[in-house]
Amino acid sequence: MFRMNRRQFGLLSAAGLLCPRPARAAVSAAERRFLFIFCSGGWDTTFVFTPLGDSPDVDTEPRATTATGGGIPFVDAASRPSVRRFFETWGDRSCLINGIEVQSITHERCRELILTGRSNLGGDDWPSILGGRAPGAPNLPHLVLAGPAFTRDYTAQVVRIGDNGQLPALLTGDALRDANLPGAVPGPEVQALEEAFVRRQLLGQLDPAGGGQQQAFLRQYAQALGDVEVLAENASQLSLEPRFPDCERDIVADAATAMDCFQLGLSRCAMTRYNGWCDEGWDTHQGLELQDINFEDLFAYLGQIQEELARRTGLSGRPLSEEVVTVVFSEMGRAPRYNAWLGKDHWTFTSALLIGGGVAGGRVIGAVDDHALGQPVDLASGEVHTSGTRLLPEHLGATLLALGDVDPGDYTGGAEPIAAALS
Repeated sequence: MFRMNRRQFGLLSAAGLLCPRPARAAVSAAERRFLFIFCSGGWDTTFVFTPLGDSPDVDTEPRATTATGGGIPFVDAASRPSVRRFFETWGDRSCLINGIEVQSITHERCRELILTGRSNLGGDDWPSILGGRAPGAPNLPHLVLAGPAFTRDYTAQVVRIGDNGQLPALLTGDALRDANLPGAVPGPEVQALEEAFVRRQLLGQLDPAGGGQQQAFLRQYAQALGDVEVLAENASQLSLEPRFPDCERDIVADAATAMDCFQLGLSRCAMTRYNGWCDEGWDTHQGLELQDINFEDLFAYLGQIQEELARRTGLSGRPLSEEVVTVVFSEMGRAPRYNAWLGKDHWTFTSALLIGGGVAGGRVIGAVDDHALGQPVDLASGEVHTSGTRLLPEHLGATLLALGDVDPGDYTGGAEPIAAALS
């Protein structure tokens, strides 16, 4: 459970978040924060996002139907009540983007493509850019609780907790004490002397106005030391260690940690990973029934996360649900036809779901045809059009950057935002 210390109480009080206040203007793009939920392995969009039950060229569930909730058509099945409940409750705050082509069928390359628009070029991913360009230089710009991160220019702005919660052990020193090192770990007094020595050396060499690679590195190092101090101060109040209450990672708890950091102004972006029911993953070359179970679990969690966002107050003084954009995505889709094991192999077309502030809710952007191929889209209306644009990860990235008041021009190779997805 999150607990405020005196310093944090003062920060919130100074911001007026603990005092009654009049209604405020809508949240600006610069104030937006982002929660990324990565579904690792490649989901089958025909289970929820792309109703293709009438296509003779796509294998789908025999008893599924098409329903509409919150203005969004989706694939409905009795085994997935949480999907139906989510769209009925939150569909009007959600935008579904279909037919995004990742142009690869290997997991690692697709992860890099969906998050950067590039492959093997060493670029920064969308959350790292958003965090690195955040106003006010938050201490933990992009908090990676679990899942991938790709960086080049914004590496210093990415804080990885570690899939097994390694960072808290590093902050407390438990990682060294538990490492069975041949020598003894220095005590607190010696560590304090070592830290003071490092700081003196740093300050002696640092020129705040200096140019060159060395000074840039020293400035980043000084910033990192300050960030570590802030994180260490808050570590006892933040639940940084992952929770596994049953057989899978608790992404609702991860989201709550991200919300704590959002409320305190520590982070602009956070990433977690949902690896499917009991950590079985989404890569269903066989055992396709896992897609059904995974989607039911995922949407139950998404509903809980949106409820918690609506209950909390953000730094703008408005509900956190108006500040935060939840981005739910997978690196690839599944092929339209069953393979020999009645599973489905990799497919280059996938979908993404955006929920929350600044998003044009109740809307579906793009589509796939009867062969599960993405169709060209008019970016202004979101409708399929023969002279439209074929959606690529760069268009998703440009849309997210625009939502966060970052000019996509330097990062997306000329790809424009999907204007129809923006409210």
